[in-house]
Amino acid sequence: MHRNTVRGIALVCVLFALNAVAQTGQSAGGASDAPASTPASPKAIRAANRALAAKVLKTLARIKGLDATGIFVKASDGNIMLSGVVQTSGQIPLAVQAATDVDGVKSVQENLRLAKQPTQ
Repeated sequence: MHRNTVRGIALVCVLFALNAVAQTGQSAGGASDAPASTPASPKAIRAANRALAAKVLKTLARIKGLDATGIFVKASDGNIMLSGVVQTSGQIPLAVQAATDVDGVKSVQENLRLAKQPTQ
């Protein structure tokens, strides 16, 4: 029984020592005492991605000469992926430029295809 008590006390002492070293290491490193910014939760990140995608899609819908009804927008950390179908090849650069100009967009990748024209 005495041996287990000594081990328990030794363990507590080691934990206190490690805690003290960790605290001194933070102060000695010159880091400010301000709390570090916490990373956003996955839920908040998904909401921000959805909001940016909606903002880009709304912008695309307002561009004259661009039929955005067949375009899908996916956002991930400011990176935009455009996919889907456009009616003419001239609409692809319009869509890319409009998406690039939206605040919060870092990059735009397009995977747009031309719609099949009906045969006569």
